[in-house]
Amino acid sequence: MATEKFVFIAIFSGGVWLTLQVTAEYPTLGEEVSYPVNQVEGFELTIEEPSWSPFKGYSIRWSVDANSEAIYYFVQDGEPPNRFAYLERCVDGQWYRLGYTQDNFPFTTIEFALGGEESSGLEGSIVQKYDYYGTRLEPGAYRVVLEMKAEDGTPHYLAAEFEVE
Repeated sequence: MATEKFVFIAIFSGGVWLTLQVTAEYPTLGEEVSYPVNQVEGFELTIEEPSWSPFKGYSIRWSVDANSEAIYYFVQDGEPPNRFAYLERCVDGQWYRLGYTQDNFPFTTIEFALGGEESSGLEGSIVQKYDYYGTRLEPGAYRVVLEMKAEDGTPHYLAAEFEVE
């Protein structure tokens, strides 16, 4: 009886593992990026330890604290990919923005202002599957990057790194 249970559990576990391997989606390396990050005084991006689910991939909660008189904007303007938060991977010392697993993005226009009298914090998350980055990441160095714009439209970037084992 114990042997039958062990065989059943082994077959079931193997089936689940095989299903997860077959359905795994890895994002591709997208464009090479080389912009400076974390150079805006008074703005800090932090992330929690990423969590992983076999069905959703990595979930990374982030927050921005603003202690500045200058105002910066985080904008989703409806243009594909309609994001201000990105995942990037470091390969051989060079950062690359990760490619998306689909080309059809939902249309949403949102703008958040931080700094000055506007607001002092912003929180959000990147969930791999729902942000179109697949469901798996290869081992290596990654970072969450947020693009914010000065009042004159100049882009600036905040980044926080993490490792995938």
